[in-house]
Amino acid sequence: MNRTTRRFTLVEMLTVIAIISILAGLVIPVVIIAQERGRETQAKSDIASLVSALKQLDADYGKMLKKTNGKYCIGNKDLPGENLRDNKKMNGSGTDEDSLAEVSYKKNNEYPFYNALIAELSAPKNAGLTVSVNSRKKIYLEPKKGFDPAKSYSDDANTPYLWRDPWGNPYRIYIKVKGDDFIALPDTEKNIASKIAVYSCGPNGTDDKGCSNALDSCIVDGESNNHKMHDDIASWDL
Repeated sequence: MNRTTRRFTLVEMLTVIAIISILAGLVIPVVIIAQERGRETQAKSDIASLVSALKQLDADYGKMLKKTNGKYCIGNKDLPGENLRDNKKMNGSGTDEDSLAEVSYKKNNEYPFYNALIAELSAPKNAGLTVSVNSRKKIYLEPKKGFDPAKSYSDDANTPYLWRDPWGNPYRIYIKVKGDDFIALPDTEKNIASKIAVYSCGPNGTDDKGCSNALDSCIVDGESNNHKMHDDIASWDL
């Protein structure tokens, strides 16, 4: 008995390919949007955890940064002068004694102060770390999956796991070290009623000084235009 094998015609194959392409075009954007929203949710969770950890550190020791010989430091590193800013409120009620420390200071394409602070919060017993404030070596943050406690926190294999945001960038951290519990965020017109300000640079990785496109207006570096392109995720907006 002969069996006849039916083969697809070229037209039928092209039709199937076209249908698959259309379906893929509909599904892929939805998947990408869902993944991006998942990253944003993760960033918000991380930011809340960082703020909570720093508040607990402050509650336990009465400070978040150590001051030695007139200089603030993290680990065995003194914060450079450009890292400390006069931080008067935008309404002018601040004093000359108001100072703000920018922990996420970039030096030689690295973030030595940020890395040291994250290690002190999450891996205080790490052999490569000089503890500054957390003398009891309490864990305030759970180390990120992938962090190897057997290696120095500053090892290249560990730095990607020192609480980077979902897009691979360090969170921006500002700490009020002197004055009242009020931050005038640098290079913006944003006042925050807190001693701690944390934000992610968001999906585009550009530091928009904590500005989000959800805001009606946003002034960064004196410019109010293009704020719709800003996508930072900030602690004060959670």
